[in-house]
Amino acid sequence: MLETQGNSQVKTHLPIALKVEHLSVVKGGGLFSKPKAILQDVSFEVQPGSFVAVIGPNGAGKTTLFKALVNEKPTHGRVLVAQGCGESVCYEDLYANPEYWLQQIGYVPVDNVLHEELTVRQALEHIGWLRLPNRSKAEIWRIITEKLRHLGFAEDDERLDRPVKSLSSGERKKVNIAAELLTNPPLLLLDEPTSNLDPNAERDLMNALRNLAGEHNNGRGPTILIITHTLESLDRCSHVVFIANAKLLASGTPEQVLEALYQSLPLDARPARDANAFEIWAAIFDYYKTVETTKDVQVKPVSLPPIASVRRERQLDNFSRQFRILFSRYFLARYNDLKGIGAILWTGFVAGFLLLIAPSEIFLKARDASAARQTVVLCVILTVIVAAFNSHREISKEFRIYIHERAKGLDPIAYLSSKIAWLAVVIGCFSTLILLALMGFPIARWLCLIFGLTLLSIGVLSTLYDRRLQQQLTVAQRSWRVIQFGVITLPLLGAFLLQLQNKQLPTTPPIGTTAVEISIIATLLLASIAALTTALCTSAAVGGNNDRATQFATGVIIANVIMAFSALVGGTPTFRALFDALEPLAVTYFGYRGFASSISLYCWAGQFRFEEFNSLGHLVAVWMCLLMHFLAAAGLGVSLLRIQEKWTTRAKVLRAILTKERVTWAFVATLIGLLCWGNFLVNQSEAYASLTFYDVLYGGDRYARIEPIQEAQPLQRLIGQISSSACGIAPEE
Repeated sequence: MLETQGNSQVKTHLPIALKVEHLSVVKGGGLFSKPKAILQDVSFEVQPGSFVAVIGPNGAGKTTLFKALVNEKPTHGRVLVAQGCGESVCYEDLYANPEYWLQQIGYVPVDNVLHEELTVRQALEHIGWLRLPNRSKAEIWRIITEKLRHLGFAEDDERLDRPVKSLSSGERKKVNIAAELLTNPPLLLLDEPTSNLDPNAERDLMNALRNLAGEHNNGRGPTILIITHTLESLDRCSHVVFIANAKLLASGTPEQVLEALYQSLPLDARPARDANAFEIWAAIFDYYKTVETTKDVQVKPVSLPPIASVRRERQLDNFSRQFRILFSRYFLARYNDLKGIGAILWTGFVAGFLLLIAPSEIFLKARDASAARQTVVLCVILTVIVAAFNSHREISKEFRIYIHERAKGLDPIAYLSSKIAWLAVVIGCFSTLILLALMGFPIARWLCLIFGLTLLSIGVLSTLYDRRLQQQLTVAQRSWRVIQFGVITLPLLGAFLLQLQNKQLPTTPPIGTTAVEISIIATLLLASIAALTTALCTSAAVGGNNDRATQFATGVIIANVIMAFSALVGGTPTFRALFDALEPLAVTYFGYRGFASSISLYCWAGQFRFEEFNSLGHLVAVWMCLLMHFLAAAGLGVSLLRIQEKWTTRAKVLRAILTKERVTWAFVATLIGLLCWGNFLVNQSEAYASLTFYDVLYGGDRYARIEPIQEAQPLQRLIGQISSSACGIAPEE
């Protein structure tokens, strides 16, 4: 543990003393539920280095108590901590400096907080790299092996190279404990660490924890609190806290608590005096079993004397370093889950087949452009749907891991950026190219071939020559893994091989078909990235609720579909004005504008919407708007992740965001700059479009052209050139 003193950092492992005063936790109380007092006026004190068991019936409030101690600020009361005070009293309010103190506390919840797709080795290495920024990789691995050895894992244990999800529940719990011990936390909380362990393993773990605690380790070990239902090992603990029906009923040594609770039982509920401890505990738990009606009470806050606050700053890590580690971990988690990657690529493959209904000459000049418009809209909608549905659960499904690591100093910007970077490649790039390749775009087909062969080569070579995989997998398993790589790259290779048609694109000098296709690919790539970032934003908004994430993402997709189809209809002035106001909020709207502009739809179609104007300035403005959508969704996603922090108020989170002046103002300035320049380029293009007239002599439209004027400034010439239409004369057909 590092504590800042002046300009230096002093390493210390002194255990933390804990004092809980009149703590109450009330949940509910909204429009559709009445408040429930999960904890009521709980007070107790824990000496530094002690080994404390928190026991009680199911539903008594034990886990809620732990959450109030580590990352969820209680409704009433306070949690006081002290470290290295000697004989003096120096308690501080934990939630006065939550980000500092929570980084010092190790917490292992009931649920697994490691990525299940990673191997044990990969999971612990990445946690070590994140939480021990000043240590070398070799030193971190030495610490990992030391912690694992104390928990029954040898350095060459074959389980270290197995996925976390393949371990038994007891083994996963031990690995989670090892992860928390990497930083030698001065306060360690374990929620039911002995659950699902056999009696021998349970006894060994309790002995190991007792020996780890500071009172048995010359005062240098942590203070340890555990929630347990295994009462046979309570004699290993120096202190016991008994909670029932949201209240603390007894606190003291195991013998004192057992005697006090025995005396509190009615005479007819007491077992015989000579009964063994198990029978007495069974009678106590049966008498104090949870009754939900006891939680329907009004909790009144208790007035507490003020505590002098000490401003503490926690150790901050470098953004780029965290991004590299998080991207590596996310890459390995998805790389180990080949089925997930395959599902994404096959989704793009299936979506691409829906576009085969359009004939190859759909984007060439025709008297009726409705089919071309419909094809463009359908292509953009499918791009957005593939991106949104393949990314809308990427945060909610692992939210408990995020919030756990956020308390340890994880940067939400680095966290979200690592996901966007990986998804932008697999969804934004691969899936979009598959869709366009099946649609019949030549460059997209060749890119699919290149990426497909590259991905297949990486998968095959890594499977055949990775020493860890050779030790972990049999020959048959490695062969099956190679086959899996072939299956997941088949959509990319198939998109190249299935040349069912070749879309013919218009040629408008000086823009050739290659430039047209590149502009279409760029537009849909930006639209896909903006859509998946928006889906990540909805995932961040719902926390760990996967079903709610799907509902929100579905709503966003439906709104985008409606806005896209609105481009195909005219409607009444009132109807048109409403959609003109709402359309800029939809990614599909700008995707349609960019695609239509790229294929010069304005030049040959019966134009009734300006957004099809195909000047280069208009196309750049579309890209700016898609980039602005992406940045706005990313910024909102980071803010929503910050709002999920339950150890502080939303007002403090907002102030913390605003106090990062450089980051905040740079972000706002970028959005304003994109908005202003995009709007300027659109207005310039609209001004040039208004100069279009029909030339009877030539039998076609004439468009404004920029003539070299000596007095014109270079910037004026550039703006004029990119704002004028690329269309030539459009003769009647």
